[in-house]
Amino acid sequence: MSAHTGPERPAGTADGAALAWEQHGTGEPLLLIPGQAVSRRTWDLIVPALAERFRVIAYDHRGIGASTLGDPAEWSTRMLAADAVAVLDAAGADRAHIVGHSMGGRIGQWLAIDAPARLASLTLISATPGDARGMPRPDAATRALAGGDPEVLGPYFFSAGFRQRHPDVLGLLARGEAPMRARRGHYVASSTHDTWDEFARITAPTLVVHGADDEITRVENGQALAERIPTAEYLELPGGHGIYLEDPAVVAAVVDFASRHPA
Repeated sequence: MSAHTGPERPAGTADGAALAWEQHGTGEPLLLIPGQAVSRRTWDLIVPALAERFRVIAYDHRGIGASTLGDPAEWSTRMLAADAVAVLDAAGADRAHIVGHSMGGRIGQWLAIDAPARLASLTLISATPGDARGMPRPDAATRALAGGDPEVLGPYFFSAGFRQRHPDVLGLLARGEAPMRARRGHYVASSTHDTWDEFARITAPTLVVHGADDEITRVENGQALAERIPTAEYLELPGGHGIYLEDPAVVAAVVDFASRHPA
């Protein structure tokens, strides 16, 4: 299998959005779905490690980074899951390992429900079944998310030591380049997400990973996902919302889990 590296021709959607994506490495496809209103750059720190084993596909959500907005009839995580399918189609990936962080994990749930044949495995990191019946975050964390200041958000994502060793990491949380319509649409999609009654339809092998100290998405949400998804395994580690970048054990778990469930 030949190596794939760098940006590719954008993936098109039915409503006219052009989704920027890139791929790195060789092997079975592994799709990375980023969180709310942030770009594919939020995966950059771990892409090299994943690309040693997989063909890693990363993309920008509509209206974020290099992707255009399109004209969606409504914003929902289910609609954004259809965008993920468009990226898989553009990459020629009939089946892939899906890894989603935060809102990306909400999107991954709908992808597993609506397009089960496309998934070899599903990993949900710092995700939730939805605000309506999940464990709510503290008011201070909600204000930090609404404000979008990376300096304020940073402690919710990473330890002080990690922020000191990687001072550029806070730039990954910045949302200033995203147009207000996209930011608002992402908020609507994420805040209205609800798969609580649909989990029995998830048949893909699923790994749920959560930071015990996560106040953006409380750990009870990860525990609920693991309890309700029939195929789920659960991994809880010390850390906050950005545990997937900070703790190498997360990448090791993703690689091990996907390798045990080949496409």
